Formats: sequence, C-alpha cells, structure tokens
Amino acid sequence: MRLITMGIMIMVLFMTRSVNSFVGITWGRQQSQQLVPSMVVDLLLQNKIPALRLMTSASDIVQIFSATNISIVITLTNRNVNLINRKDLAYAWINDKVKLPINKGVNIVELCIGAEPFSNTFLKDATNYQVVNVISIVREALDEMNLGYVSTTTAHGMDVITIAKVPSKSDFRDDIKGLMLESLKFFNRTGTPFLLNMFPIQMVKDVLNYPIEFTFFDNMSNFKIQDGNVTYTNAVELMIDSIVWAIKKAGYPDMKIMIGQIGWPTDGYPYANLKNAERFHKGLLKFIASNKGTPLRPGPIDTYLHSLSDETEFPTKFGAFQRHWGIYEADGNPKYKIDFSLQDRDEYPTQAKGIVTMPNRWCMFDGDKSNMDLAKKNYNIACEEADCTKLEQGASCGVLSDESKISYAFNAYFQKNKQSEEYCNFNGLGKITTINPSVEKCVFPIEILSFQDQVAGNAMISLKI
Repeated sequence: MRLITMGIMIMVLFMTRSVNSFVGITWGRQQSQQLVPSMVVDLLLQNKIPALRLMTSASDIVQIFSATNISIVITLTNRNVNLINRKDLAYAWINDKVKLPINKGVNIVELCIGAEPFSNTFLKDATNYQVVNVISIVREALDEMNLGYVSTTTAHGMDVITIAKVPSKSDFRDDIKGLMLESLKFFNRTGTPFLLNMFPIQMVKDVLNYPIEFTFFDNMSNFKIQDGNVTYTNAVELMIDSIVWAIKKAGYPDMKIMIGQIGWPTDGYPYANLKNAERFHKGLLKFIASNKGTPLRPGPIDTYLHSLSDETEFPTKFGAFQRHWGIYEADGNPKYKIDFSLQDRDEYPTQAKGIVTMPNRWCMFDGDKSNMDLAKKNYNIACEEADCTKLEQGASCGVLSDESKISYAFNAYFQKNKQSEEYCNFNGLGKITTINPSVEKCVFPIEILSFQDQVAGNAMISLKI
C-alpha cells in the first residue's frame, strides 16, 4: 500500500512540474582538468537552467548544489549497479549518496540506476541485466527511508527497439522484450516517465541513412516520412514516436516520455560542427518551448540537453565525437549561441566566471625531421594519454601537416600534465613557446586550473597557515 501511495506522489510531482516543458542539462566529468563545481552552479543559475543530470553519483561535489533549488539527478553507472543489489547495500548507498546531501539542502529528485543497460551498440560492453531488480530494491529502500519523493529509473537508448523506417513498425528487441516489459510495469506502477537518450545525428546518418537535413526542425529539403496519416519532417519527432509505438504495443499507451540526453557533437564526426550544433539546438528549443509534443505524444516533453562541457577523457571506442558533445568547451567558454530560457534569443549563454587558465605556453615539435620514426613514436605516446581526437580525418585539426599534428599532440600532453617542463621533452624533440600555434579552426588549447588543482592548492595554503 505504501509503495502505491509513493508512486502516486511521484506521479503528481511529475504532472505538477510538467505543465510546461523544462530544459535541463547533463554534466559528465571525464575531463583532464575538471570545472570547479561552484562555477558550474553559477553557470546554471546565470543561464536559468533548473535541472542537472549528473552522469555519476558525484559524491565529491554534489553538496555544492545545496540551497540552489536546482533539481539534481545522480547516476549509478552500469559497472557499479551490483554495489547495491541487496537491501542492506542499498540502505548504505542511499544514506551516503542521497539522504546525507538532501539533509544538507541538495534537491535530489531522481536516481538513475544504470545508463542504457540493454544497449547493443555504443554501450554494449556495459550491458547489465540486473538493473531491473536493483531499481526495485532501491525503490523499496527509498520508501522505507522516507525518501519516496525521489524517483528511480534507468535510461534507455534508441537501440532498445528494432529500428524501422516508420515508427508504427517499431517494437522492443526480442532478446530484451521480457526485461523491457518488466521495466515498463515498474515505471507505470511508480508513475515514472520512460527516460530516453537520443542523438538524431547518429540515427539519421548511420542507422536510417536518411539525408542529414532530416535531423533539423527547419528541414530545408523535401525529404519526409509518411506513416499512415502522420507526416514526419524531422528525426526527433520520428524517434520519439518510434518509442511511443513500442511502449503502446507493450500495453502502456499513455506513459510519459522524458528525454534524458539529446545533443549535437561539434567535432570528430561528419556534420559535427558549431554551425550545425547551433542550428539543431535552436530548432529543438523552439519545439520544446511550444509544448506541442509529437503527433503521437502531444504536450510538454521535459528534456535534458547533452552536455554541459566537452569530456577530454571520455572513451573514444565508438568515435572521437564522444568527447565533443559539450555546449561549453572544457574550459567553460560557450561554443555557440543557445538560449536556455526558451525565448529564442540570438545570444551566447553566460560564460563561466572565475576560470583560471594556465600561462600562455605551448609545447611544439622542434621541427627536427632527421628521425621521424622517433617523432611519430612520441606522437603516439602523447595521444595515448592526451586528447588528440581533433586530429582525426574530418575533425577541426584534421587538415594540419604531419609536423603540426605532432605539435598538437605534444601540446595536448603538455597541457594535460599542467605544463610541467619535463612533459615537453619527447626525447629532445619538444620545445616550449609563448607564440600561439593555433591556425584557423584548429585551436591549440591551454588547460584551465582544475577543481582538483585548486583543492590541492587550498590545502597547501591551509598547511602553511
């Protein structure tokens, strides 16, 4: 009886806050130099972003959001799901990661248990079929700890369905249909929306093989998809309604859908650039602000944009673009115009305040071509440790000469290691310069003073005092 009551409470919560669509943002922290959390709080407040989906449990930084009224979602990654696969383990985890921050004023509204746990594409190595059971355990523990208002869910990608050319032909994959039905039963019982991660650029280019114009709301081509009496002129509505059809076939025609991640990469992928990212988000935010929904799911659709900043250490097994979803650069500077307030203003978002950059110093290849095998060996070593994804074919630095690419790699390694001079040696082939080597669209970055560095610096000051 108590579980049913809590489920009703959660359903009322979602219905109350969804009279109009809200736009939140995700924040992953796989960066060589992480943004200071207080700067992120300021970015969200200045840009009037009401909700943040943290891609980890973020126990080291979540308390900085106390008293901000920003809605926080924390994530238990797939590899850690089994940490709370028993009630006693769930109690301990929730007490530390959820109850303690809430008691200190953090507005935690949701726990995301796992990330695309049934994926068979980009996250297939992280498949975790225990998620459904763990979500139920966590739900019970939350209710018993008087935290029934904190919802529990998991995020699913588009690959949980068999992709069809028209939405009405979509259905959940046969190999996971039982698990999906069990998940939907839980979501329905607790009043939790279906959380969908979607990236139209990949779907249109790599899966459906449709014209890239179909990804944009202001589609300037004649391409469209007809499904019965419904016409689709953009991929976002088609993708959402494909999921709607699968959920409908499973017996839940009215289940709410929330977008857990949607975005556009700016590098490392065909059509991934600033111009297209700005255009895509402009159309997307106008669509969200309209509250019109899709042909099969009219009404507000709450959405989390992906993501706040680039992640220079995100795994690139499935493409360099995985490090370039950020609306902001890794140093906190906005890449393109976007209006989080949903008023369609033509302006850049607020810049991060208080960013401290390292000195204007770069590490370069000294130009000695007498032993290019040694130079290439050092290039490979640098790129194994630092982010060289912008050097790939089609990326913003992909047109550099071989010598300049070596310089880029040397500098990336040098910056990641906080400009320590020994990290610009490379068997005598590296040299430090104060002349910016950036060319056209290819920027040789200077790292920021990271959260970890500032914490360490403050600790040293405290010790001296």
